[in-house]
Amino acid sequence: MSVQNLLTRKQILLIIGVNAAISAVISLIVGLLLIRPAGVASTPAPTRAATATAGAAGVTPTGAPIVHIVQSGDTISGLAFKYDVPEEDIIAANNLQNPNFLTLGTELIIPLGGLPQITPTWTPQPTPTETPIPFEPPSADLTATALAEAGVTATSLPTVPVGESLVEITEVIGPGNADREAVVITNKGKQRIDMQGWILTDAEGNAYTFLNFSLWPGGNVMVNSRMGQDGSPAVNQLYWGKLKPIWALGELATLKDTAGQVVATFTVK
Repeated sequence: MSVQNLLTRKQILLIIGVNAAISAVISLIVGLLLIRPAGVASTPAPTRAATATAGAAGVTPTGAPIVHIVQSGDTISGLAFKYDVPEEDIIAANNLQNPNFLTLGTELIIPLGGLPQITPTWTPQPTPTETPIPFEPPSADLTATALAEAGVTATSLPTVPVGESLVEITEVIGPGNADREAVVITNKGKQRIDMQGWILTDAEGNAYTFLNFSLWPGGNVMVNSRMGQDGSPAVNQLYWGKLKPIWALGELATLKDTAGQVVATFTVK
């Protein structure tokens, strides 16, 4: 074998070895680049939309006020029962002057979380000074003597209960006309009257039972004899569902509470 052929073989083996080494180094570098430790993996930053959604979810607290649009048949007492909110809170939140009148389509705030608490501010009171009164007040004995001379005794003075219930039947409209007949009941007292279970009767035994209804001070309700839907067109409109007239001139209308006590009577005129 010639020397030229021997060198050629050595060169070929050298070239093959160099190529193998270069390939091994390249493979090692590629492997290091592709393999990352688990702890080095980067976490993608939250997007603006995700942050906004999370913020919106945290802003609405449980029990926040909602808006209810008045529909046919809605009453304050019915809404209070539906949303489990005191009637007084709904009235105060919406500043209702007459809770017995609700207009269809009106937006009412339902304070599910309760009314906001108002922290009272303390105002220092002036220190009282001893200022002599311009006259000498009459003694108790003198006052009693004057009342006795006038023929008035302590027991004869009238007493009026505070917040006394004064529910009256004030009118019967259109007696004998089934399309116009209506009994008007008015609360002339100073407190709300829960009329659920109260009964309105005529002389022939026809009876109308009030369901979920409250009559507020100064308010009235009309119990129509004809067919209709309670609360239409106004919350103070109730319907007996009769096809024929109920009331006649001279007939007695009677209103009783849940205990069967007569609250009011009215002679149809």
